Amino acid sequence: MQYSTVYVKANTMNDVSAIQKEIEEMGYSTSSFMSYVEPLQKKIENDQFLFLAIGCIAFLVAALNIINTMLMSTYERTREIGIMKVLGCKISDIRNLFLLEAGLMGFCGGVIGVPLSYLVSFIINYMQAAQSTGNTGYYYDPTLVSQGSSIIPLWLCLAAILFSSLVGFVSGLYPSIRAMKLSALDAIKNE
Repeated sequence: MQYSTVYVKANTMNDVSAIQKEIEEMGYSTSSFMSYVEPLQKKIENDQFLFLAIGCIAFLVAALNIINTMLMSTYERTREIGIMKVLGCKISDIRNLFLLEAGLMGFCGGVIGVPLSYLVSFIINYMQAAQSTGNTGYYYDPTLVSQGSSIIPLWLCLAAILFSSLVGFVSGLYPSIRAMKLSALDAIKNE
Protein backbone atom coordinates (compact mmCIF):
# COMPACT_ATOMS: atom_id res chain seq x y z
CA MET A 1 0.00 0.00 0.00
CA GLN A 2 1.42 3.36 -1.05
CA TYR A 3 0.42 6.78 0.17
CA SER A 4 0.73 9.88 -1.94
CA THR A 5 0.23 12.30 0.95
CA VAL A 6 0.68 12.09 4.72
CA TYR A 7 -0.41 14.82 7.08
CA VAL A 8 1.66 15.33 10.23
CA LYS A 9 0.22 17.43 13.03
CA ALA A 10 2.58 19.21 15.45
CA ASN A 11 1.73 20.01 19.06
CA THR A 12 2.83 23.64 18.74
CA MET A 13 3.86 26.00 15.95
CA ASN A 14 7.39 26.07 17.33
CA ASP A 15 7.75 22.32 16.61
CA VAL A 16 6.79 22.55 12.93
CA SER A 17 10.21 23.57 11.61
CA ALA A 18 12.02 20.82 13.52
CA ILE A 19 9.53 18.15 12.41
CA GLN A 20 9.68 19.38 8.83
CA LYS A 21 13.49 19.21 8.89
CA GLU A 22 13.46 15.64 10.25
CA ILE A 23 11.02 14.47 7.55
CA GLU A 24 13.14 16.11 4.83
CA GLU A 25 16.23 14.33 6.21
CA MET A 26 14.35 11.03 5.70
CA GLY A 27 14.15 11.88 2.01
CA TYR A 28 10.56 13.07 1.75
CA SER A 29 9.37 16.36 0.41
CA THR A 30 7.42 18.55 2.81
CA SER A 31 5.17 21.55 2.70
CA SER A 32 3.91 23.67 5.58
CA PHE A 33 2.62 27.11 6.30
CA MET A 34 5.87 27.82 8.18
CA SER A 35 7.49 28.55 4.82
CA TYR A 36 5.12 31.54 4.69
CA VAL A 37 5.20 32.37 8.38
CA GLU A 38 8.97 32.54 8.89
CA PRO A 39 9.60 35.27 6.27
CA LEU A 40 6.68 37.22 7.72
CA GLN A 41 8.13 36.88 11.22
CA LYS A 42 11.48 38.16 9.97
CA LYS A 43 9.76 41.08 8.27
CA ILE A 44 7.87 41.89 11.46
CA GLU A 45 11.12 41.78 13.45
CA ASN A 46 12.74 44.15 10.95
CA ASP A 47 9.73 46.47 11.12
CA GLN A 48 9.84 46.43 14.92
CA PHE A 49 13.53 47.34 14.82
CA LEU A 50 12.76 50.18 12.40
CA PHE A 51 9.96 51.49 14.65
CA LEU A 52 12.26 51.21 17.67
CA ALA A 53 14.90 53.28 15.85
CA ILE A 54 12.30 55.90 14.89
CA GLY A 55 11.06 55.98 18.50
CA CYS A 56 14.60 56.44 19.83
CA ILE A 57 15.19 59.31 17.42
CA ALA A 58 11.88 60.87 18.51
CA PHE A 59 12.88 60.60 22.18
CA LEU A 60 16.29 62.12 21.41
CA VAL A 61 14.64 65.06 19.64
CA ALA A 62 12.20 65.44 22.53
CA ALA A 63 15.08 65.39 25.03
CA LEU A 64 16.95 68.06 23.08
CA ASN A 65 13.79 70.20 22.93
CA ILE A 66 13.28 69.87 26.67
CA ILE A 67 16.93 70.80 27.32
CA ASN A 68 16.58 73.81 25.02
CA THR A 69 13.33 74.91 26.65
CA MET A 70 14.73 74.56 30.15
CA LEU A 71 17.93 76.43 29.23
CA MET A 72 15.84 79.27 27.82
CA SER A 73 13.79 79.18 31.00
CA THR A 74 16.93 79.61 33.11
CA TYR A 75 18.05 82.54 30.91
CA GLU A 76 14.66 84.21 31.14
CA ARG A 77 14.37 83.61 34.88
CA THR A 78 17.92 84.52 35.82
CA ARG A 79 16.79 87.45 37.94
CA GLU A 80 14.11 85.33 39.62
CA ILE A 81 16.72 82.69 40.47
CA GLY A 82 18.99 85.38 41.93
CA ILE A 83 16.15 86.75 44.08
CA MET A 84 15.35 83.23 45.34
CA LYS A 85 19.01 82.75 46.31
CA VAL A 86 19.21 86.14 48.06
CA LEU A 87 16.02 85.39 50.01
CA GLY A 88 17.61 82.19 51.32
CA CYS A 89 16.08 79.55 49.10
CA LYS A 90 18.04 76.31 49.22
CA ILE A 91 20.04 75.49 46.11
CA SER A 92 18.50 72.01 46.12
CA ASP A 93 15.05 73.63 45.95
CA ILE A 94 16.06 75.58 42.83
CA ARG A 95 17.41 72.37 41.29
CA ASN A 96 14.23 70.48 42.21
CA LEU A 97 12.08 73.24 40.70
CA PHE A 98 13.75 72.90 37.31
CA LEU A 99 13.83 69.10 37.47
CA LEU A 100 10.13 69.02 38.32
CA GLU A 101 9.31 71.32 35.41
CA ALA A 102 11.34 69.18 33.00
CA GLY A 103 9.79 65.97 34.35
CA LEU A 104 6.31 67.47 33.96
CA MET A 105 7.10 68.39 30.34
CA GLY A 106 8.03 64.77 29.65
CA PHE A 107 4.98 63.49 31.52
CA CYS A 108 2.62 65.77 29.59
CA GLY A 109 4.23 64.67 26.33
CA GLY A 110 3.62 61.03 27.26
CA VAL A 111 0.03 61.69 28.33
CA ILE A 112 -0.66 63.46 25.03
CA GLY A 113 1.20 60.83 23.01
CA VAL A 114 -0.72 57.79 24.33
CA PRO A 115 -4.18 58.84 23.04
CA LEU A 116 -2.59 59.88 19.75
CA SER A 117 -1.02 56.42 19.50
CA TYR A 118 -4.39 54.78 20.11
CA LEU A 119 -5.94 57.00 17.43
CA VAL A 120 -3.27 56.04 14.88
CA SER A 121 -3.65 52.37 15.86
CA PHE A 122 -7.42 52.59 15.37
CA ILE A 123 -6.98 54.20 11.94
CA ILE A 124 -4.52 51.47 10.88
CA ASN A 125 -6.86 48.71 12.03
CA TYR A 126 -9.86 50.42 10.41
CA MET A 127 -8.05 50.72 7.09
CA GLN A 128 -6.99 47.06 7.24
CA ALA A 129 -10.55 45.95 8.06
CA ALA A 130 -11.96 48.01 5.21
CA GLN A 131 -9.33 46.66 2.83
CA SER A 132 -9.85 43.01 3.84
CA THR A 133 -13.63 43.23 3.31
CA GLY A 134 -13.35 45.30 0.14
CA ASN A 135 -15.29 47.96 1.99
CA THR A 136 -15.12 51.57 0.95
CA GLY A 137 -15.22 52.76 4.55
CA TYR A 138 -18.95 53.45 4.85
CA TYR A 139 -19.62 50.29 6.83
CA TYR A 140 -18.08 49.89 10.27
CA ASP A 141 -17.54 46.42 11.70
CA PRO A 142 -16.04 46.72 15.20
CA THR A 143 -15.04 43.05 15.33
CA LEU A 144 -12.76 43.44 12.33
CA VAL A 145 -11.24 46.65 13.67
CA SER A 146 -10.60 45.18 17.12
CA GLN A 147 -8.82 42.18 15.58
CA GLY A 148 -6.38 44.35 13.63
CA SER A 149 -2.63 44.04 13.58
CA SER A 150 -1.99 47.22 15.55
CA ILE A 151 -2.47 46.40 19.23
CA ILE A 152 -1.20 48.61 22.04
CA PRO A 153 -1.22 46.88 25.45
CA LEU A 154 -1.91 48.89 28.58
CA TRP A 155 1.50 48.12 30.09
CA LEU A 156 3.15 49.72 27.05
CA CYS A 157 1.15 52.93 27.56
CA LEU A 158 2.15 53.12 31.21
CA ALA A 159 5.78 52.37 30.31
CA ALA A 160 5.72 55.11 27.64
CA ILE A 161 4.42 57.68 30.10
CA LEU A 162 6.99 56.63 32.71
CA PHE A 163 9.81 56.65 30.16
CA SER A 164 8.84 60.06 28.76
CA SER A 165 8.78 61.44 32.31
CA LEU A 166 12.23 59.96 32.89
CA VAL A 167 13.51 61.49 29.63
CA GLY A 168 12.16 64.87 30.74
CA PHE A 169 13.74 64.51 34.18
CA VAL A 170 17.14 63.53 32.76
CA SER A 171 16.92 66.33 30.19
CA GLY A 172 16.39 68.81 33.00
CA LEU A 173 19.61 67.87 34.82
CA TYR A 174 21.96 70.19 32.92
CA PRO A 175 19.66 73.25 33.02
CA SER A 176 18.99 72.70 36.74
CA ILE A 177 22.74 72.48 37.48
CA ARG A 178 23.25 75.67 35.49
CA ALA A 179 20.52 77.39 37.51
CA MET A 180 22.14 76.25 40.76
CA LYS A 181 25.56 77.65 39.76
CA LEU A 182 24.29 81.14 38.94
CA SER A 183 25.79 83.83 41.12
CA ALA A 184 23.04 85.54 43.13
CA LEU A 185 24.45 89.06 42.68
CA ASP A 186 25.11 88.66 38.94
CA ALA A 187 21.62 87.18 38.51
CA ILE A 188 19.94 90.12 40.24
CA LYS A 189 21.89 92.64 38.12
CA ASN A 190 20.80 90.83 34.95
CA GLU A 191 18.02 92.58 33.03
